Amino acid sequence: MLGRFTLRARRTEQSLLRTALVRGAQLAVLSGFALAEPLLDILGKNPEFFSVRRSTSTQIVLFALAVTLVPPLALLAIELLVRVVNRDASDVLHLVFVAGLVALIALHTLTNDSSLTGADALLVAAAAGVLGALLYRQAPPVGSFLTVLAPAPLIFLALFLFSSDASKLVFVKTPHVKAHKVDSTTPVVLVVFDEFAPISLMTRDEHIDAQRYPNFAALARDSTWYRSATTVQWLTEQAVPAVLTGILPQQHGTALPIYADHPRNIFTLLGPGYRVRAVESITQLCPQRICHEVRRASPAAVSDTTHSLASDAGIVYLHLLLPEPYSERIPDISDSWGNFGQKEKREQAEPTAAGKIEPCGRNVCRFASLFSRGGRPTLYMLHSLLPHVPYLYLPDGRRYGIQSPLLRGIKRNEWKRAWPARQAYQRFLLQVGYTDSALGLIVRRLKEKGIYDRALMIVVADHGVSFRPGQPRRRPTPQNLQDIAFMPLFVKLPHQHTARIDDGFAQTIDVVPTIAHVLGVKIPWHVDGHSLVGRKLARDGLVDVRLGHGKQVRMRLSALLRLRKQALREQLASFGSTSSSLYRLGPNPDLIGKAVSSLPVEPSENEGVELDGQELLNIVDRRTDLLPTWIQGHLTGDHQQREDLAVAVNGRIEATTWSFAGPGGETFFSAMVPEDALRNGHNQVAVLAVHAGGRLEELKGGTAGTMKLVGNEIRASDGTTIPIRRGAVPGLVQFIPGPLLGFSGWAAQRERKVNGSGFKLVHRADTISVFADGREVFSAPTDQLLPHRVDKQSGLFGFHFELPKPLLPPRGSGHQVRVFGIRNGVASELARKPGWPWG
Repeated sequence: MLGRFTLRARRTEQSLLRTALVRGAQLAVLSGFALAEPLLDILGKNPEFFSVRRSTSTQIVLFALAVTLVPPLALLAIELLVRVVNRDASDVLHLVFVAGLVALIALHTLTNDSSLTGADALLVAAAAGVLGALLYRQAPPVGSFLTVLAPAPLIFLALFLFSSDASKLVFVKTPHVKAHKVDSTTPVVLVVFDEFAPISLMTRDEHIDAQRYPNFAALARDSTWYRSATTVQWLTEQAVPAVLTGILPQQHGTALPIYADHPRNIFTLLGPGYRVRAVESITQLCPQRICHEVRRASPAAVSDTTHSLASDAGIVYLHLLLPEPYSERIPDISDSWGNFGQKEKREQAEPTAAGKIEPCGRNVCRFASLFSRGGRPTLYMLHSLLPHVPYLYLPDGRRYGIQSPLLRGIKRNEWKRAWPARQAYQRFLLQVGYTDSALGLIVRRLKEKGIYDRALMIVVADHGVSFRPGQPRRRPTPQNLQDIAFMPLFVKLPHQHTARIDDGFAQTIDVVPTIAHVLGVKIPWHVDGHSLVGRKLARDGLVDVRLGHGKQVRMRLSALLRLRKQALREQLASFGSTSSSLYRLGPNPDLIGKAVSSLPVEPSENEGVELDGQELLNIVDRRTDLLPTWIQGHLTGDHQQREDLAVAVNGRIEATTWSFAGPGGETFFSAMVPEDALRNGHNQVAVLAVHAGGRLEELKGGTAGTMKLVGNEIRASDGTTIPIRRGAVPGLVQFIPGPLLGFSGWAAQRERKVNGSGFKLVHRADTISVFADGREVFSAPTDQLLPHRVDKQSGLFGFHFELPKPLLPPRGSGHQVRVFGIRNGVASELARKPGWPWG
């Protein structure tokens, strides 16, 4: 009897093991086709995703293993846990998983190969999932077929690791470049800006606009401006290596922006005789043996690379999966290299003695801090992502948002709407002003260290940018080549103090040969460029901007210059040539500057407006680096998609704009107001509809969803509530005094460790909200609040943010400031460390 019981138990164990193996293999196959294959395929073809994050071989391998194995193992573990309680429930759950994965496969197929969009695609995919699960349940051969395909996920993994373009990052080579003698002692300063159309700097006669851009004008007085210089590639990860090597990008195959693929570069050329201090934002061309003195900077677009790798991979997958219009509601991935939709990493702004904010963004102050007197001759090199998107900065060094406002009217990197494209152009020109201030800071620090006059200084950019409606923003076409091909190029020779303009045929690949010529260094390998110094440049030539994969866009320089003249006329017609005209680009510009009280304005009965970020307008502090001059929101009530609007600040009309349709059926509007329109403290903003005949209506509205503390819940103005439960989201917050008020801590759910020795954090809070005297004054997703590690926890459960002082009440027991963590619609107040200055 005992033997029979033992045999039955053994058969049960074998049956459970066999079920786990079979179901695990089937889930792995479905997950492989639904998740691993699409993601590994697209990232394998675009290995720059990893290289710009400085991902190591180990990180890439672990990422690929996680994408391939973790989802099916997690699903199987859930099934087995349910099976312990109820076998039938486990079988049903398995069918649900099968249906879900089949639906994902179907949705991916529909998104890429079908005209179905929106809810239709989701319904068809859901139907396919249900049908797949029914076939799996009713037709045993279907399950057997899935089991036979068990090797498929491992094949996807192997193809990614060994055969894709990403394999070069997994199996890294370190080529040796023979050292050679360098006798020169001339300092070299090479500044590479990014996505910079040079007509933004020009007046009507094609000279530098000294009023808007005084620092570029000052540099032009000391240098030769190669006014017709052109790029050779449109992608930063290919264009910047061309600048740093003097070698044309490959037409076929993919050369990554790393030392292994570009060993012959300016760093290995000068490294034997020069000290190298380089800040590379995207590339990794300087080998560690040469650049050991300076740790490479992370690009502004990709901070916290480990978290970015997982987060951004998820957003890439959603773009592969979701049909329109749902894909338009997730962060765009075509305009930056990472941290899609998250707050830009902020470098500490440096106020001068006069209170002016220094333009430290995008690694500028980091680079300027490297300058030093004496010692070995030095190559200083900076690649700064200025004035590249995201657009966030004002000419005086301030920023107009906590995070960059989205570009509107663009889809798959192509401008679909003219008005949002023109507003993006406006923001670009403002960021060019910030770039001018950054250049001024660099030159000033060089002069302070006695480097500027002695140095060979080259300022260049990798390529231009286009805001032409109906055309791509970056990818060159015959219709926008005049916007993309040209970029600034200034060469200041040692002790040069005379201005020259050369309109000859110059290219970005001429930079390294020029440096070698001036220093008297012979380049011991072939380069495609030629020195710009010591020869007469051709007056014409074939501009050839390579697209990759054997394709290019070509045009004669003379023809392209004629198109550029027309583009300059269009720019001046839209934005003028003065600082004030930059803000007069909307409809009805005659209204700008007029007091609302002097105009016949009626209250609107049926139309309203909801402003974004109203709380920032209520606590403006002009001493800080944040000045919210970008006014945006959406229309409510009875309205047209395209309406003429005027934006009044503190009783005076400061900007005019048009509304436009956005994803999800909302009608958006936005406008940039001048910096002097905002005053310290509270700023009153009104939005007026401008009708035919000059009739004005003030739209009703304010911020949406104002939150207040009411008893044990957070209540919005629309009646929705969030319950407050003690301990649901544990956490701790610390107050950090300073010019801006800092808050740092952690908020996450936790569970007891397996060995029973304490707790571990497992799920980070979704949102952190701050309430002052019962009213919400700040709220943001935790993934935008500089997530970081806490103690010895493995995940990024920490947060940090800073708020302007006027946003919070005076310190003391008479006021309350409470911080809440919110996850899955439930809030908990975070514990406060000692030193909390409010009651």
